[in-house]
Amino acid sequence: MKKDFKKHLIGTAGELAVANMLCLKGWVPSLTSNNCPSFDVFGYDPENMKSCVIQVKTTKEEDGIKRTSYQLGFSHDRREEWLGDLNCPYVFVHIDKDNKHRFFILSALELKDIIIRTDDEYFFKARQKPIDPTYPVAIQVKDIEEFEDKWNNLWK
Repeated sequence: MKKDFKKHLIGTAGELAVANMLCLKGWVPSLTSNNCPSFDVFGYDPENMKSCVIQVKTTKEEDGIKRTSYQLGFSHDRREEWLGDLNCPYVFVHIDKDNKHRFFILSALELKDIIIRTDDEYFFKARQKPIDPTYPVAIQVKDIEEFEDKWNNLWK
């Protein structure tokens, strides 16, 4: 299977898993078509008449490779621009080698705070050579574990 297609399927699996969890919580999900760049799932809470758009990022352990970080799709030198545009919650889905799912749910503000803290720690880490500021920004599962199954963060 081609790498890009497999990556697309893993992303779709994460989005469907999030939609499933929204249904189980009594919320109404709607998946975007054609991989909308701004968000992946629209959510509606009929009891409280609230709606939100959700961005989903998914990793999957496979082929003996344990994946523990999420690429966010921007580089350090574009961080401020990206953070300025961040306006929706994120659900990070981790699928283990047994296809069990973990969900980490962060509001936009919580994600901004974590990105700034972890990226600054990485960028300002003592090194022998200066780091190239175009490196891709990522966050690790260990940095977001406190947000596991915090589904109400969607509505913050």
